[in-house]
Amino acid sequence: MSFIELNEVGKVVKRRPLLHDVSAEIPEGSITVLEGINGSGKTLILKTILGLINTSGEVIVNGKKMKVQEPYPIKAGILIENPSLIEEFTAYKNLDLLAKLDPDIQEKQINDLLAYFDLTRFPKQKVKKFSLGMKQKLGIAQAFLGAYPLIVLDEPTNALDHESIGKLIRLIDGYNHKGSTFVIASHDHEFVNKVATQKLYVQEGTINYEK
Repeated sequence: MSFIELNEVGKVVKRRPLLHDVSAEIPEGSITVLEGINGSGKTLILKTILGLINTSGEVIVNGKKMKVQEPYPIKAGILIENPSLIEEFTAYKNLDLLAKLDPDIQEKQINDLLAYFDLTRFPKQKVKKFSLGMKQKLGIAQAFLGAYPLIVLDEPTNALDHESIGKLIRLIDGYNHKGSTFVIASHDHEFVNKVATQKLYVQEGTINYEK
């Protein structure tokens, strides 16, 4: 049985079909990448998988049929669209607030992620003074915090330089080997080719074929 299943998923807003007949299987332990141009429907599919929007069809996660507003069946690390950061706080404080929601997260995980992405150089600097790249790296760190069974990343290479993309690729590979399943949306073809164990091509609101 697949870790995540999408069966004939659809989404219509103001009579406009945004998703239609989306079906896919995401194996546990995979790095599944939704590849396609901006506006193709990748983010909507991620939100569907996470139970954040109402859709027709069926979404099954870890054997449970998903319904909006019900508890999610597994722990998940998430970066959707822009990073959700409190700009008046430091990078450490942003991660610490998340960590307080999960007693299994240790301070060492926070410090290790901040150091890995070179976010410890200005420990007292508020996030509002960060560059776009620094904010993106902090958002990625949020998603990896806890090393959850499912990690969902939406265009994670946005605003990252070449070195930071390389670090991200190595981090994904390391967490995947430790058991995390990834679902990633990206239009960065080079990045996709380096990380994906399964590619799903998204075009005009549906998955046209698998590679």
